[in-house]
Amino acid sequence: MKQITSPRTIAVDRAIDVIELLSEHEETLSLSQIMNKLSIPKQSLIRILNTLCVRGIIDKAEKRGFYRLGLNLLFTKNHLQDKINLRSIAWPFMQGLSQKVRKTIELTILDRDQLVCIERIQGNESVNIYSRIGSVYPYFHAVSVGKVYLAQMDSAKRKENLKKIGLPSVTEHTITNAETLEKELQNIISDGFAFENQELRNGVRRVAAPIYDNMNKIAGCISIAAPIFSFELDDVNKLGMLVKKTADEISKSLE
Repeated sequence: MKQITSPRTIAVDRAIDVIELLSEHEETLSLSQIMNKLSIPKQSLIRILNTLCVRGIIDKAEKRGFYRLGLNLLFTKNHLQDKINLRSIAWPFMQGLSQKVRKTIELTILDRDQLVCIERIQGNESVNIYSRIGSVYPYFHAVSVGKVYLAQMDSAKRKENLKKIGLPSVTEHTITNAETLEKELQNIISDGFAFENQELRNGVRRVAAPIYDNMNKIAGCISIAAPIFSFELDDVNKLGMLVKKTADEISKSLE
């Protein structure tokens, strides 16, 4: 049976063609250039361009009749590219750290006010710590990665963020006192890494350190996580310095 392509499908295909064409060119393109390269009828192309402009996907350039990618799409494109770059650059360093400590190694970013694990190497322990790629950590104060981000914020922004969810008790070990948390955040700045002692999940300890981009902003965090039977309290400083060293090496590779 011959497949029938609907007008809506044709319009969508043409819109994607326009976006892909503009993404391939740093310079602006005119209506006639787009029309010639894509062979889209003029009136159809004008409707598509107008719709994409309204949605912020493309913009009209200063020069009349010329178009370029819009800020919305540029932000998304650059944001996704940054994540891909971080994962690929961090991966060999994560492997090296994994071979040294034989524990779970995680790479986490802040995305839309959520902490998201975007890469992970499982440790050698027989017990799985139940983190996975795509895991979201909802409570900043209860996980070492979240504490790193809190420690880097100015006090006003930190108060605003904590005010949204408070300091709920996730386990009996979770820090729920603001003054206690503040003291720990100050230690994170001086130590260069954060520690989490069964605060998010009973039986799991974690250390995390910040990775910085070439603008000296946090690009993400690398962490070591393990069950308490293979991550004793005496190991905190040793593992903390290892994860900090690895984070520094990744940061230098991002410059």
